[in-house]
Amino acid sequence: MNISGRTRLFPIIGDPVAGVVSPPAVNAWFQANAVDACMMPLNIPALNIAGFWEMLRASNTFLGCSITYPHKQSAYAQVETMTSRATRLGALNTVRRADDGSLYGDATDGTALLQAIEGADISVSGASVQITGAGGGAGRAIIDALCEAGAAQIILEDTDAARLAQTVALVEQFWPNTSIDDKGPADIMIDATPNGKNATAPTLFAPEVVSGCKAVCDIAGQHGQSQLLKTAKQMQKIVIDASDMGYCQVQAQMAFLFQDQTAF
Repeated sequence: MNISGRTRLFPIIGDPVAGVVSPPAVNAWFQANAVDACMMPLNIPALNIAGFWEMLRASNTFLGCSITYPHKQSAYAQVETMTSRATRLGALNTVRRADDGSLYGDATDGTALLQAIEGADISVSGASVQITGAGGGAGRAIIDALCEAGAAQIILEDTDAARLAQTVALVEQFWPNTSIDDKGPADIMIDATPNGKNATAPTLFAPEVVSGCKAVCDIAGQHGQSQLLKTAKQMQKIVIDASDMGYCQVQAQMAFLFQDQTAF
């Protein structure tokens, strides 16, 4: 990658950012599409985030930014405009900077996993989906996308009752045609927690529950290495891991970043 005085910046901000995996994939996309831009991780403590938003507005070197924990809610409060799904979810993971310094936000986590599921020839429309980690930011975005795609039934699990209640309220308000239940069976199983990052951590879904589904998704498990994905593969289920979602995340973020441009 050649860095020049014209190279635009698209940082991923968070605290910590040491474990982020986006930069290689995003930079490969920039190179493949002849975009003179670069993603780099930028660690910003929450106490200093206001200074970053000022810098983002001030410099047209920035295309915008990608956002991870703990800044998604802060971003929501900073942008002038946002997509309807971001408005529903109350958090952003992508910000696009306009030439005048104004900011436009989106939340693409749910879109990314939906595209990965549909890319595996699994139909969400009319399906039953069980998701653990349903109260987290990623889990809520995924549920919103699945409901929008026509999921008939969702089975929600989370260890935080207050966060789970917020997700239930979201579904009841915006997606009344999707029923909410507390037990399966389900066509699609999703682990939306960080559990899969630990390859030795016990699965959060019992094997007998996995045996009745068609597909298993682990948004944190890399290359099928989590215990959940190993169990699913042994049962010959369709498996979607963090790499599959990550690929679709890049496509979704870049589509948003450049959606109004006919040339890069």
